[in-house]
Amino acid sequence: MRTLPFRQTPSPHLPLLPRPPADERLDQERRTLVFGVVAMGLLGTTLLTWNSYTQFQSGHASQEKATADLVYAALQLKLVNSESLVRGLAGLDRASEEVTLAELQRFVSAVGAGGPALEGIGTLGYATAASGRVPIRLIAPLNPGNRLLLGSDLRSLIRNSGQALRQDASPHEGWLFSGRPGPGGPAFLVQVLPIGGSNGTAGRGTAPPSTWAFATLPLRDFLVAALDHPLMRLKEEVDLQLYSGDRADPRQLLYDSRNRPGAEVLPHALSRPFETGGQRWLLLVQVPLQVSGPWLPTWEVVLLLGLTSSVLAGLVSDQFLQRRRALEREERSLGAMRRNWEASLEWFHLYRQAFSLIQDGVVITDSTGFILTCNEAYSAITGYELEELVGRNPRMMKSGYQDKAFYAALWEQLLASDRWAGEIWNRRANGEIYPVWMQMGVVRDASGAPSHYVAALADQTRLREKDRQLEYLGYHNPLTELPNLQMAELQLGQLCQQTQPLVVIWVELDGVKRIEESFGPAKGDELVKVVVERLNRFVGPTDVLAQVGRSEFLIVHSLDPADPTGVQIAGRILAGLSDPIGPVETLEVALAAWAGVSCFPQDSREPENLLLFAATALGQARRQEVGTILRYSGEMTIRSRHRLAIEAHLQRALETGQLELYYQPQVDSQGDLLGAEALLRWRSPEFGPVSPLEFLPIAETSDLIHRIGAWVLEDACRQWQGWVQAGLAPGRVAVNLSTRQFQDPRQSVPELVQHCLARTGLSTGLLELEITESCLMPALGTREQLLKLKELGVELAIDDFGTGFSSLSTIHTFPVSKLKIDRSFVDGVDTNLTSQAIVRATLAMARGLGVSTLAEGVERPEELDFLLRCGCPAYQGFLFSRPLAATEFEALLRRGVAANSVAGTQPARVHLP
Repeated sequence: MRTLPFRQTPSPHLPLLPRPPADERLDQERRTLVFGVVAMGLLGTTLLTWNSYTQFQSGHASQEKATADLVYAALQLKLVNSESLVRGLAGLDRASEEVTLAELQRFVSAVGAGGPALEGIGTLGYATAASGRVPIRLIAPLNPGNRLLLGSDLRSLIRNSGQALRQDASPHEGWLFSGRPGPGGPAFLVQVLPIGGSNGTAGRGTAPPSTWAFATLPLRDFLVAALDHPLMRLKEEVDLQLYSGDRADPRQLLYDSRNRPGAEVLPHALSRPFETGGQRWLLLVQVPLQVSGPWLPTWEVVLLLGLTSSVLAGLVSDQFLQRRRALEREERSLGAMRRNWEASLEWFHLYRQAFSLIQDGVVITDSTGFILTCNEAYSAITGYELEELVGRNPRMMKSGYQDKAFYAALWEQLLASDRWAGEIWNRRANGEIYPVWMQMGVVRDASGAPSHYVAALADQTRLREKDRQLEYLGYHNPLTELPNLQMAELQLGQLCQQTQPLVVIWVELDGVKRIEESFGPAKGDELVKVVVERLNRFVGPTDVLAQVGRSEFLIVHSLDPADPTGVQIAGRILAGLSDPIGPVETLEVALAAWAGVSCFPQDSREPENLLLFAATALGQARRQEVGTILRYSGEMTIRSRHRLAIEAHLQRALETGQLELYYQPQVDSQGDLLGAEALLRWRSPEFGPVSPLEFLPIAETSDLIHRIGAWVLEDACRQWQGWVQAGLAPGRVAVNLSTRQFQDPRQSVPELVQHCLARTGLSTGLLELEITESCLMPALGTREQLLKLKELGVELAIDDFGTGFSSLSTIHTFPVSKLKIDRSFVDGVDTNLTSQAIVRATLAMARGLGVSTLAEGVERPEELDFLLRCGCPAYQGFLFSRPLAATEFEALLRRGVAANSVAGTQPARVHLP
């Protein structure tokens, strides 16, 4: 506080006396003290004021640096966000053949709905190069002002447009240019991303860019939006300047927050140069110094400041130091917060993406059960939008299928174990009731109380539908939707509970497989559907029609008293099937079939026995000519069991050496031996001699044919090679091949023959393989194997020629060297005019094709005479020799050798009658 020396007023009655020297010294001391105090106070005030000023300047500089860094980070983040929007436009262009205005507007609406990403963005759009210009094709938002920009050159918006939109740009490199505002217009930036020549070439660098996605960024709005971020809002006002380039050149000034005409460079501002979008930029940031009044005190308050300077200086200094430390802590905290926010945002996007990709519906509720959020799958399953679900309880979707006890047990288990899983029936928004498999869990807070509930549910509707379809397919044919054998047996069992006599007819079609092999499975499907349509004509409302195989059908019909065996109705059914069926690949197809019949209750009262008996009768009918209908009898079961016994013993016969080969000679017109056909014989200890006509069809229906065929080929080649090495001239051995041998997945026929010849040493020129015409069907794919056999040098002959359905084109394309005229045409050929015509035509065709012929089954001299007159070159049959055992055939060979002058140089001869 300022003090003054006391001064008395002189009394008018007393004279004024001079002061003594002591008082003057005291006053002088006081004045000196006062002046000292004043000087010390002034000096202290000055020093403290200067110290405070310097500390204030230091704090202001630190604050200004932190503010400049924050503004720079906000600008960079906003530029990254805007570039992401432009890259989103590029992705939209690549995902669409041609982006439309509606798609662009939906994209802008979707981005705007997701947050403040569009704040500070002026326009978004596309521009496409054409005739030396880059006209703007699409722009959004499409307000009247932006509508004027449609069709204008994108380069007209850019300063120094000559350097912009280069044709050598990479589709992944974005550009940032300073805009070219109109007179008095606000400054803006243009962010451009080249997309590519077309959607198909974008991103591969194979074509210069012809399409650009762009965004305009009004600088004032853009910077305001960048600094308005929740984590980057400034507490003080700042002055900003943005320059194009790396120097503060007034000519390159793009933006000045002071909005002064002809503004100069901000003095003492902090600079933040940066490079983005292929351009250099300079950002100047200045925080104005807020000072109220002069820094130095006046003389009137010097003494007052001197008295309080010690306290105030300390307080002010401490406050500034604390402020400085607080600013530093705030800066560090703000940086850590920004990094955490960026990391959290990245993880949030990852979790959100994963949450949306989960196919099961996921819902999260609060502790009271009200929905907080859910994923897209949950909305799709329930039929409710997210906005309709938030704040509501999932119990609104209850179907009523489960009672209160069910839900009470559910909550009891959930709260006890924090988990529950089970099936629940819910109701969709449209009222549809559907099953879901639901798994629920409890989220607890620090006190252990439930804070949230999480549920994941999988819609079981499709699974249930698939189960129903599988169950249906388990009892029905998928093509015709007719009951299969299992369903037919169930339906037959129900009919057998009644007293009405029934007939069970098991029908098998002949020809479906050939149609499929010739024209493909699709034609076979069409044929089966036509057959079902015809069979439905014979089925009443109480009857059963089932498809029990690809070409097998079962009919359960009421038995007519006038037809006690059911054969008549079966005959009418087969007759209805035999009518020509519409053209299949320009061919009129006529089907034939076999049928087996059993009757209820005459044959049995059990459904399984009735089906078994009908199948047994069908099996017996199948061994007869097409069109045969057989009524079941007990003898059929005996024959069927005999067939099974034959198959079982045939397996052992192959293992114990009961099979042997016989050889039937083949001769020319002079009686010279050309070779022989190897014929298989079986002498069983249980059944005696078994005809090949009996056991070979059984082997054909099982895998035994592969083993038997390999054994026959091996034994015949080994025996033949033995005779050749013995100096005999057996000619060529003919071995029959089954059609099924060409379908062996383990080994092809050329491999089988090649290995056999290698093991036995027999020359390929001495082996002839006989195949039937069925082997030439294109669907079997045997042509490649036959060509490989021809490359090995093995001769190929068609056995039983004329009984199949081969054509001249088929024979011409296959490597066939011999045709064997079937015995059915040779038998009685001397008197049968039809057989004569067939034989003559076959011989003429063979000569035209350059292949040889052999007539088999020649048994009478009259037949031989006719064949000789026709010029048939080779023969085989009982007229020349029956099939001979190996020892007998060897004796024949040796007799022929003994009759020749030089042993082994001429073939054996067979006496011609």
